[in-house]
Amino acid sequence: MSTIVSLDLDDLACYHAIHGLAEPSADTAALALERWLPRFLDVFKQLDVRATIFVIGRDLERDLAAGGRGAAALVRAIDEGHELANHSFSHAYDLHRWPAADIAADLRRCDTLLRKLGATPKGFRAPGYTHDRNMLMQASALGYAYDSSLLPSPTYYMGKLGVLGLRRLFGRRSASQVDGARSFMGPTTVHYLPEHGLWEVPISVSRALRVPLIGTFLLGDTAPMMTRPQVALLRKEAAQVRHLHLELHAIDLADPDADGLDPALVAKQRELKTPLERRLERLAKLFEQRSEFSVSVPIARAMSRHLR
Repeated sequence: MSTIVSLDLDDLACYHAIHGLAEPSADTAALALERWLPRFLDVFKQLDVRATIFVIGRDLERDLAAGGRGAAALVRAIDEGHELANHSFSHAYDLHRWPAADIAADLRRCDTLLRKLGATPKGFRAPGYTHDRNMLMQASALGYAYDSSLLPSPTYYMGKLGVLGLRRLFGRRSASQVDGARSFMGPTTVHYLPEHGLWEVPISVSRALRVPLIGTFLLGDTAPMMTRPQVALLRKEAAQVRHLHLELHAIDLADPDADGLDPALVAKQRELKTPLERRLERLAKLFEQRSEFSVSVPIARAMSRHLR
């Protein structure tokens, strides 16, 4: 068995944009780096988990200008054996539509910030998973060895289209993109992309219906389009599957009350209705179940035999 854990540091503004909500207040801008990341690092340290952390450059740049408390948490992550990787600078959901030169500049800007912290980025994940040949070429040009943007879940994609369709019907906006279907199709196993010189490291999905094995579906009492018994079965599969690439998001360990989240967001992010303590217990239990068979390592270490 093998276990890979990755953590996306999407900030609160990402979720407000997805759900068509007004911009979050300025005092919540640092939550992902200053509060949610340390909560994950504490769990990782307690359970001897090593993860790959996908960092958004704009948030790191803002943090450094404000004193660097979040940057200190990222340096702690490096010191504790975690890997920092590129999640773009802008986290623009339409990044795949930008001209190649602009995509290259965006990825390079994030890369430069990560290197200033002492990291050596080797991989990339696209905002909202949506990626294409052009974007992967820019990641390869930075000397990266892998991409981890593929979420091979047609079920997720169809559900996304349905939600976006309903929102548009009722005049509600969303930053999510309806194109990029190929980002949700394809192999579920690690494979090489010779055209780009990159390894593709897909996020794990279930055997039945290819439901994403991610924090959004595994940590809450309920999950999108699923009943409680179905979620329980999904957790069991995540604990027992032979090879697991578990994707987490910083907001998975948000505390709606203590962190001052907008109730409108909490209503839309279903896992946030589950108390933080229970989400923490489920995450710890999953790590403990996996540790009986495998040790969680960062993507670059898991792929070390193949990376240039």
